[in-house]
Amino acid sequence: MFGLPDRLAARSEPVRVGVIGAGTFGQQFVGQVAGIEGLRIAGIADLDLERATDALSIGNANPIERAESSSAVAEAVEAGRRVVTDDATALIESDVDVVLEATGIPEAGARHAYEAILNDTDVVMASVEADTVVGPTLARFAEAADVVYAHAYGDQPALTIEMVEWARTAGFEVIAAGQGRDFREQDRYGTPEDALERFGFTEEYLADADPNPKLYNSFMDGTKLAVESCAVANAVGFPPDTLGMHTPTAEIEEIPDLFRPSESGGILEDTGIVDVVSTVYPDGSTTEIGFPFGIFVVVRAPNERVRQHLHLGIGGGDGVITSSDGEYALFYRPYHLPGVETAISVANAAVYDQPTGTACDRVAEVVAAAKRDLDPGEEIDGGGGETVYGLVERAEAAAADDHVPLELLDGAEVRRPVEEDEVLSIEDVELDRDSFLYTLRDLDGGR
Repeated sequence: MFGLPDRLAARSEPVRVGVIGAGTFGQQFVGQVAGIEGLRIAGIADLDLERATDALSIGNANPIERAESSSAVAEAVEAGRRVVTDDATALIESDVDVVLEATGIPEAGARHAYEAILNDTDVVMASVEADTVVGPTLARFAEAADVVYAHAYGDQPALTIEMVEWARTAGFEVIAAGQGRDFREQDRYGTPEDALERFGFTEEYLADADPNPKLYNSFMDGTKLAVESCAVANAVGFPPDTLGMHTPTAEIEEIPDLFRPSESGGILEDTGIVDVVSTVYPDGSTTEIGFPFGIFVVVRAPNERVRQHLHLGIGGGDGVITSSDGEYALFYRPYHLPGVETAISVANAAVYDQPTGTACDRVAEVVAAAKRDLDPGEEIDGGGGETVYGLVERAEAAAADDHVPLELLDGAEVRRPVEEDEVLSIEDVELDRDSFLYTLRDLDGGR
């Protein structure tokens, strides 16, 4: 990203960004872009036009117009007038330079990304759930169309991918990569009914806000962990070491000793894997120092000189956190800023034609395990719901056992009894084979 501010400021015309989805992510992005020279929000598409208008007004008092036709959207964007519409396709087909897909809805997100690529428009994909199912497919289509398909910087996947690439470029062997999260195994069975209370929202906050209980339940039941870890896996080629990952609770100084091969005293059967560090113990107490919203890599130092350099902190500070023998080291970022940092993705796409992370190959899948015994005739209500939780699994294992990608299960009907914690296979459910997600994935041979 070196040189980006100057390159943006030097443009004769600002980068025109079309935002699809005016929820929290979209609002944070719009508010931040208001102060960036060389970027302009051309328009927002959302089914709720009031919400879209409110989002587009953040940090900018200029007039906003509502467009009810594709031609009206295109005319407004071409003239430099800010526009809101409930027609995402119309915004995509207007003269925007980059589309930010931030609906968070897998079916819609996949369709919007596909339409943008067909329109020769760069895509920044914040809807990670769609990427887990068709990310490699969309990335191949984007490459063929000579446009960018990118993960959204500021969200954990793009930041983790960046840290992996930094470590590799610096000459380290990356042993494990992932994120910190305040996750407990018993929360896998939670439901949206009390999710907001368990998440910690106060009554005062809930009185002024309307958070989605299903979304926040997906944070706690491990589904979102699986989704984000799968996106990282498919971008850098790091599968999970085991079904669902290890997800140990660990103090920060313990991490380099844990995430190393078992023959060296660690928990890993393989290296170059994706995983999660939990910052909360089963009894609800938290680690002394943690990074519940951060990302990390564990690397192996290539020689004794580098080990001493890391351990002694040559170059400043108290030294890097290393394993007991000094061979492995932890690097981490203790925060992420979804939406707020995403302008970096947009700028990289528009200025350098480069993605801030993109799906390269399918090495992992997000599959679904039953939260309780499921009976024939029941409907699967998707990630964060009452019926299933998400797990990240090696792609070859998922294929061998006919496990169904989680996002294809939304609305599927159970065909035969499924026991609690059993991973659902194609024989267990009746899928909607007419969905766009299913069609797009099938178009690419199911890859």
